[in-house]
Amino acid sequence: MRVKNVHQMYLDFELPSSPTKVVAAYRKKYGAINALLLANPAVLDLVHSDFCRWLSTSEKGRSSGYTSEEILRCLVVMFVEQDSYRDVVVRIENSDFLRSFVGLGFVKPMMDFSFVGKAFAALSAETWHAVNQSLARHAKQKAWISGEKLRTDSTAYEANIHYPTDSSLLWDSFRVLCRTLRRLQKGCPELGLTHRYHDKKVKKLAYYIARNAKSRSKATQRQVKRTYGLLIERVAWIVGISNEVQKRLRHGALLQAPELVLYTPVAERIIDQAHRRIFDGEVVPADEKVYSLFEEHTELLKRGKAGKPIEFGHKVLLAQTGEKFITHYKVMPEREEDKDLLPEALGAHRDLFGAFPGTLATDKGFYESVKQLLDLEKVIDTVSICKKGRRTKAEEEREHGEEFKAGQSFRAGVEGTISVLKRAFKLNRCLFKGFKNFASSVGCAVFCHNLVLLADR
Repeated sequence: MRVKNVHQMYLDFELPSSPTKVVAAYRKKYGAINALLLANPAVLDLVHSDFCRWLSTSEKGRSSGYTSEEILRCLVVMFVEQDSYRDVVVRIENSDFLRSFVGLGFVKPMMDFSFVGKAFAALSAETWHAVNQSLARHAKQKAWISGEKLRTDSTAYEANIHYPTDSSLLWDSFRVLCRTLRRLQKGCPELGLTHRYHDKKVKKLAYYIARNAKSRSKATQRQVKRTYGLLIERVAWIVGISNEVQKRLRHGALLQAPELVLYTPVAERIIDQAHRRIFDGEVVPADEKVYSLFEEHTELLKRGKAGKPIEFGHKVLLAQTGEKFITHYKVMPEREEDKDLLPEALGAHRDLFGAFPGTLATDKGFYESVKQLLDLEKVIDTVSICKKGRRTKAEEEREHGEEFKAGQSFRAGVEGTISVLKRAFKLNRCLFKGFKNFASSVGCAVFCHNLVLLADR
């Protein structure tokens, strides 16, 4: 049985005040976060439900070693301090102040980093969304946020992958399957695997392509194409062995090599797209491509940003009030146009505050048509959305009005929030595996951002 929390007070041997202002501000911030968590028991109820469902406990009925509250507070510290699983364990263990914040006291040992990883994976993206909604309702009840203003914008949250090329993806496929099959060859002699994989030769093929792919020599390009044929042939060969091994292994034995089940179908897609592009001369649509063997959910995002024309990850929508509180967010498994996301953001705002905002400010990406602007102006006093294309004289006057320009000045602030999320809350590049944890990390980052924001009010 997993315990939700323990009402145990620990003695605080820290000095009542510190001569260093930054230390005092640090303690004040965590003190305010502690008060917010205590004032929102619904947050703990939500995460406790997931922990009970997915985190294992002793088969003999012994209670779990750590309460749900301790685990949640550990995750909050990890995102606020931008730590990895290992770093947050070291940070908390070596700080009496943070041990007290987490609830470990001075005797209880710190949890292992692998347990912290399992705990984070146990929380679903839906749970984090509910947690953020609970905090938003609390902030509204306390009149810390208002629904007078709303600004929205989208950003790209990058996946942790290398730049994808056909040769690098083919080599990733070969080396991962080779490593797994070689391990099975030693551990399961009953399979009768006696293959020699020659992985160093395959690596040379991939490296030759990488070095010469942009050569202007026609002879070199012909050799690159022949090398691609050899590389695809070798990867197809090892994929065939992988499929044959999976047929021989029983269901239980497959647990010894989950990589075969996970990566073989992805490797088949990589072979197909490479063959279509290199030998069939086909332009493979971006939505059909695989950009990573390990993060197959990754999308290509073309947002036209200076210095970063192409990004690999997923699109994230953010909606924020005038107090910089993020009331709504959405992680898109498949990219959507900004203009299609606006109704959902407005609906979430109305559900929270009971009415549409008095001022709506977005960039041109959320513009759909003049009819859209007219419909929005029927329920919103100031719609600060620039029109795309040519403007009539009346439309020019509208966009030069004081209220419209004030709305655009307000809209620019969301760029600062996106920057803060990327720099201070781990949303620059996702280091978590799988789309589930990808989406969960956005929810946790938004939650921690809102906690720190309310702590500084």
